[in-house]
Amino acid sequence: MKEEHYISIKTFCERHGVRESFVYSMFEYEILQVEYDEDDGKLHVEDLPLLEKMVRLHNELNINPEGIQAVHHLLSQVESLQQEVTSLKKKLDTLE
Repeated sequence: MKEEHYISIKTFCERHGVRESFVYSMFEYEILQVEYDEDDGKLHVEDLPLLEKMVRLHNELNINPEGIQAVHHLLSQVESLQQEVTSLKKKLDTLE
């Protein structure tokens, strides 16, 4: 595991003012992945924007982890549908 590609959960929580239990609940609800290195949980840096979005939903809108999981699922579906629409538009343009 390369250190430059991961951030400690403790470090993330200190900088964002969130409890570690919140991050682990995001892991339990399969929103992000947690790697372990000598009992310390680490997050992949690619997951940080997603986790920061989830922290904002939790803090600003007071959404609980179950609600965040539902929001994440719906946002994933919207993104998938947007990609499908874009693909279909490209196909339609080639037929015209």
